[in-house]
Amino acid sequence: MMLRANTGLAAAATIALCVAAASLPFLGVSAYLTALVYYAALYLALGQAWNLMSGLTGYVSFAHGALAGVGAYAAVIILNAGYPVAFGLMAGVAASALASLFISITSLLLRGVAFTFATLFFQELALLFTRKLEITGGAGGLVLSKIMPVWLPYVLMVATASSATLLVLVLLNSRAGIRLLAIKNDEDAAAAIGIEARSRKVVVFCASAIICGLVGGTHALFTSALYPDVVFQVDLSLIALAVPMIGGVGTAFGPVLGAILYMGAREILQVIAPALHLIIVGFLILLVTLLLRDGLGPELLRLWRRMRVRNVQVAPPQRGATL
Repeated sequence: MMLRANTGLAAAATIALCVAAASLPFLGVSAYLTALVYYAALYLALGQAWNLMSGLTGYVSFAHGALAGVGAYAAVIILNAGYPVAFGLMAGVAASALASLFISITSLLLRGVAFTFATLFFQELALLFTRKLEITGGAGGLVLSKIMPVWLPYVLMVATASSATLLVLVLLNSRAGIRLLAIKNDEDAAAAIGIEARSRKVVVFCASAIICGLVGGTHALFTSALYPDVVFQVDLSLIALAVPMIGGVGTAFGPVLGAILYMGAREILQVIAPALHLIIVGFLILLVTLLLRDGLGPELLRLWRRMRVRNVQVAPPQRGATL
């Protein structure tokens, strides 16, 4: 009962923050602040998508940025054909989900570094096809024929990030999440007690790809132009990995902390060292990984619990209490 109450409280807090963040464009907040929140939500949504797959199964993927790119191109193609925004986003989700099934069929038989390199291959394959296909505009890219109001992709991105966080939160407190963590800890041992690993990995990878497709389609509404060398940069896949790594892999709110810290570091470093900010951020990620194996979020939580226990132990006995 206590666990359910805590989960419900965390879900309510997430929804409240989502509503507060989504209302910023309508409250006269500066464009700079709304842009910061938008990109933080984008990185959080991608980080949670990566966390859903790699954080819960242990299969490290570098394909999530490419999956978002596939969703972006599919959405723009449908929108330029004259269909409504909802249809475009649905097309982006469907395209990313199908791409994840292709990766699953070809790569999820592999483990460890082999799987990671297979996802990198998909990133390059998506870039190659996008450059060559006429429907994607080739190397010249693709431009959205209709400019959307800025508030629309902003609200959609905040809602996507919040929904992804809620999904991870619910999954971690469910039997399905426990089975996924069992696969992460020891896949062979999980199979020995009857947990079928491959189908669960395919399902969770498809779920994470759906989030990526929605992120890509929404971001296409925001940018209004797609260029293959930009959309399929490996940087976005690295950020999707970095956000949960900084905040806490396999946790619901670690990526929230990771997205905030990454955005803060990015803004500061772009002013101090614009040519080196990605290298410095990578170095910071390496430090966090080496010094805080579980990420900053779980470490802060352990520190807070130790302080609470210490405060309870040193509290003086109340007057009239017997020893």
